[in-house]
Amino acid sequence: MIAVRAERLGKAYRLYARPLDRALEWLARRPRHQEFWALRDLDLDVRAGESIGIIGENGAGKSTVLALLTGTTRPTTGRVSVRGTLAAILELGAGFHPEFSGRHNARMHAALFGITGDEAERRIEEAIAFSELGAFVEQPVRTYSSGMYVRLAFALAVSVDPDVLIIDEALAVGDQHFQTKCVDRITEFRARGKTILFCSHAMYQVKKLCDRALWLRQGRVEALGPADEVIDGYLEYARVRDEEQVASQPAAGRDPAVLRLVEVTAEGGDGLDPPTWQSGAPFTVRVVLERGRDAALEPGVGIAFVRNDGLVCYCVSTEMDAVAMRARPDGRFEAVLHVPRLPLLGGGYYLNVATIDNRSALLIYDVQERRCPFRVRNRSDEFGVMRMDHRWVAPS
Repeated sequence: MIAVRAERLGKAYRLYARPLDRALEWLARRPRHQEFWALRDLDLDVRAGESIGIIGENGAGKSTVLALLTGTTRPTTGRVSVRGTLAAILELGAGFHPEFSGRHNARMHAALFGITGDEAERRIEEAIAFSELGAFVEQPVRTYSSGMYVRLAFALAVSVDPDVLIIDEALAVGDQHFQTKCVDRITEFRARGKTILFCSHAMYQVKKLCDRALWLRQGRVEALGPADEVIDGYLEYARVRDEEQVASQPAAGRDPAVLRLVEVTAEGGDGLDPPTWQSGAPFTVRVVLERGRDAALEPGVGIAFVRNDGLVCYCVSTEMDAVAMRARPDGRFEAVLHVPRLPLLGGGYYLNVATIDNRSALLIYDVQERRCPFRVRNRSDEFGVMRMDHRWVAPS
């Protein structure tokens, strides 16, 4: 059964160079605006009980999609249909009256869903308890911090027990404790067969919570499919974009002529583009560098394994391990880092490599980031950054 359907959905906005042009356009009956399409030709079917993540850069059209699905803005083209009740957490505090207390806003929220009497009071009390606002629930909402806003908004959205829950970056605000509570409640919704549309820049949250992902780019669908695959594609796109930006900027405070990286290669992959390793397979990095003629230092190198979202998973250097680089007949220096069993779990990764003085790694001479992009696949359902050696034992 389809819970949410979007057909040829599009939204265009009129952009005016100055406010006066609106009035002149109306008087002269001649266009004085430019048309900006925030979203074009979106076709999307969301099955009942399915969780869909919506990802993309700022300005890609994510919030526009959610606003159209919730009916807070009207489409320019196409149509939307939603089966069952829908609750949403969109812009921070949207729908709250700033002069009313949190409790008064909660009562208005319940009334909008046709919940009244004792049932409304019961759900309001449950929402207040979940939000952990305490005595602040009796204070005007305008006095709330951003974290308090989202606590109340999330608690009220789930209190009405909707068939479809839409969340726009709600978990980006608030402390870790409340984020954990929200994730647990969303997981509970999934287990009960509810439909969720979740927009976030936190890719690990999308992977954890969503079955499929929709990647929007410049208002159009770039990819729609299994969450892991779409997110890996998006992170790879982001990596290449960042790499191009870094390459266009001069490196400040470094002197590659002193100790220059010549070659960085990763060995042992399957030959795909980017090469792919199975989690637990051997992984080898080979680094070749060149020392300046008058440089009085001992060549060394540092290598970092970085996930595509920028998380540094592991960093090591020849200086840390007290290992000397091998001097080659051609005057260059070479180091080989071998990992017998790559512990990384599924996702996209790359290497950051830097040259150092092996006697003291305080100075970095040459840095090459986002080298040797690669993917990792794991055959199990393990989730996270890396596999930890473990075993289950019988309780004593």
